[in-house]
Amino acid sequence: MAPPQGMKRDPWINVALLAAVGALALFAYFKPHQGDPEHRLSALKAADARHIRIEIAGSSPIALERAQSEWRLTAPFAARADSFQAQRLLEILEASSKDRFTATGLARFDLNEPYARLIIDQQAFSFGAVNPMSREQYVLTQQGIHLVSLRYGAALPKNALQLASKQLFAAEEAPVAFEFREFRLSQQDGKWRLTPPPPPDVGPDDVNRWVDAWRLATALAVQPRSNRKPLATINVKLKDGGDVTLSVLQTEPELIIARSDQPFEYQFAAAVAQRLLAPPAAESTKQQPQINTDERG
Repeated sequence: MAPPQGMKRDPWINVALLAAVGALALFAYFKPHQGDPEHRLSALKAADARHIRIEIAGSSPIALERAQSEWRLTAPFAARADSFQAQRLLEILEASSKDRFTATGLARFDLNEPYARLIIDQQAFSFGAVNPMSREQYVLTQQGIHLVSLRYGAALPKNALQLASKQLFAAEEAPVAFEFREFRLSQQDGKWRLTPPPPPDVGPDDVNRWVDAWRLATALAVQPRSNRKPLATINVKLKDGGDVTLSVLQTEPELIIARSDQPFEYQFAAAVAQRLLAPPAAESTKQQPQINTDERG
């Protein structure tokens, strides 16, 4: 006699139930653990930070200090700092970890002699080993060990030059005169005047674009100052009454300029030389830099 109709469906019901249980188990395993507590590494706020110190094993300490709205390097040399790079360092103040371990057995985490320490105001962060399973880094701070994203350690510079501002002029520096060997551009009664006078097709907009190209010039990199003899010098007068001498050290394959008041050189793409070293020109006009290689008198 044939089994009842309901009994034929029992095996399929069991398979469906097993599949459902398996699916729920996988969901429970992979879903975010929203109930897990997060441990903040710091109670400091980035906006309140005033001092940053970086200690890398085998290198001189690097120090930054906030001056009003900008950061400045104070060691190993004095210079304007790259605000973006400074903010990257401060991001660790917002970091959190899923677990916090007591600061014991530091050697297991390479924290007994950490390769780097970041000190923000009075709080120190020591960077140790990388966990091979989670790809996170052990950081010791305030008597606790945390596992955090690798990006916080990656923000640490290899040298101080990486933190130096690549802007040739600071935001508050407003040039009002440029004096080249071949020409001079100065601001008089709010208008720019070029000597010798420009061609008829060069208008005020062309001159303003040229001035903005200088004022906003951002280097690809900065490098240690060399003792090379300049190809030319450019005297720049600032609105606040200050003067800056720019030395053109190289035009190919890159343009390299040094400021008289900075301990390094600014490296630009060679194409930038065509805009900066030639007099203001109509936008459609292409000019080559007019650099006299004789030493300026």
